[in-house]
Amino acid sequence: MAPVNVDPESKPGEFVLKSLFANFTLLSERKIRIIMAEPLEKPLNKSLQRGEDPQFDQLISTMSSLAEYCLPSILKTLFDWYKRQNGLEDESHEYRPRANTKSKNDEQQKDYLLERRDLAIDFIFSLVLIEVLKQIPLHPLLDGLIQEVVNLAFKHFKYKEGYLGPNTGNMHIVADLYAEVVGVVAQS
Repeated sequence: MAPVNVDPESKPGEFVLKSLFANFTLLSERKIRIIMAEPLEKPLNKSLQRGEDPQFDQLISTMSSLAEYCLPSILKTLFDWYKRQNGLEDESHEYRPRANTKSKNDEQQKDYLLERRDLAIDFIFSLVLIEVLKQIPLHPLLDGLIQEVVNLAFKHFKYKEGYLGPNTGNMHIVADLYAEVVGVVAQS
């Protein structure tokens, strides 16, 4: 993974925001790699829950504090990160099939791992949204940004009828986090 360069000649506020997001990106990618190496049966909230990684918790807290001054910029940058993560088609993340022979079961295992990766991204994204959106009373947002947050949250509430894969529990965990996001928005 290449380090993210931040131009020290930029304005102080831009430098802080870019540095913060560079750290966020690096820590998030590290967390996602760890999640991908864990067994499918392990719930995401065991690895990603609040209080599990003090460095990541501090980063999220810093993002929340910074959001008091530039909430729209942080949200737009967060959404850009989220869209880039979900738009990756080169499968640059590593996964290891558990069987040695290629079969339909291996493809299904790969799908479960990719699904787990997507859920980990949603988990991280929603944790940050919960903290950052607490600043709405101090820094009102455009209706379009709020609507984008709410639409994304409600997409995760849809029940996937007939799905009984190993990620079912994680889907419910992520839906609960998005419910918390909607709760934070509703309080404002």
